[in-house]
Amino acid sequence: MGLLDKVKEAAGTAVEAGKKGAAAAKEKVGDVQLRRKADDLAKQLGYLVVAGNGTAGPDGEEMIAQIKDLEMQIAADMEKPAEPEMPGE
Repeated sequence: MGLLDKVKEAAGTAVEAGKKGAAAAKEKVGDVQLRRKADDLAKQLGYLVVAGNGTAGPDGEEMIAQIKDLEMQIAADMEKPAEPEMPGE
């Protein structure tokens, strides 16, 4: 294999690695955003409970449902299998 072929192969491998890294970073950012939203809702729920003398009322029930939904989304993202490697890697 010539030097130029080796350089092309290395460049192709680097591009694929960059794409995988970008996809992983994008997924991680999505998880962080979901976690932040759940945390914000939990904080608001805490304020509702304090203001309601130990009860959150119907608004609190809605927040709890939203938090549970976000937690399920985060868990589903964590359970996703890693992308299969490309042949020749």
